[in-house]
Amino acid sequence: MGNITVEHLNFYYGSKKALADVSIEIPERRITALIGPSGCGKSTFLRCLNRMNDTIKGTRVEGRVLLDGQDIYAFGANVVDLRRRVGMVFQRPNPFPQSVFDNVAFGPRVLGMDRNGDLADAVEASLRGAGLWDEVKDKLHGDALSFSLGQQQRLCIARVIAVKPQVILMDEPCSALDPITTLKIEDLMRELAHDYTIVIVTHNMQQAARVSDITAMMMLASSLASTPADALTDALTSDHRSGTIIEVGETRRIFTRPRDQRTEDYVTGRYG
Repeated sequence: MGNITVEHLNFYYGSKKALADVSIEIPERRITALIGPSGCGKSTFLRCLNRMNDTIKGTRVEGRVLLDGQDIYAFGANVVDLRRRVGMVFQRPNPFPQSVFDNVAFGPRVLGMDRNGDLADAVEASLRGAGLWDEVKDKLHGDALSFSLGQQQRLCIARVIAVKPQVILMDEPCSALDPITTLKIEDLMRELAHDYTIVIVTHNMQQAARVSDITAMMMLASSLASTPADALTDALTSDHRSGTIIEVGETRRIFTRPRDQRTEDYVTGRYG
């Protein structure tokens, strides 16, 4: 499946409240884009969805994040299994300094998924799923770091899907890539959405409009201001701000008929 429900999520770095009362329903097998000004908590929120923030000392979470109805922050939750089910693709490609084959095979080997099947078949299937097989099939034992950034990013996607996740998180996956390669990754995202739930953080409004089904607008605010003008001033000047989602909906509506003036101001380039 892969349906995610976030209920009244608050997130803290020590005493600093970074996310405030974030609630959203993320539908399965669709692409949800998180947009908003820099520093409003998009990446922090994304990492909450597979507990990647647990690795940072002094962080804590309030509220619930449900994956197929199960709270991933419940006592005793299996974090290793969670990160298999909810994979992450980072801003810059981060292949291991190993061969292409060993990069993709890494997860299945660690999780013992290679014991009952042909690992080579699993690697090929993952590379095909990432649209990379034809480019690397004769170089499987070549150094992964010798490939272009675009190929490295697709290799990282293949590494994620090799462990058969339900959800793929992507934190600005195209920001280090050229426009042509960016379009390839976007096409790949659309293909992957047939089988996976995808959540993407992007600062590229055109990319969000092109690739996503659902868009969530985030911004910083120390309080929910009474007017859009007050909210904008608050978001740009407060030193004790917390990120929150102010509007979410079908992408076409968010970009053509936003209900919140702050969303319209952002997507039309008035600030951000």
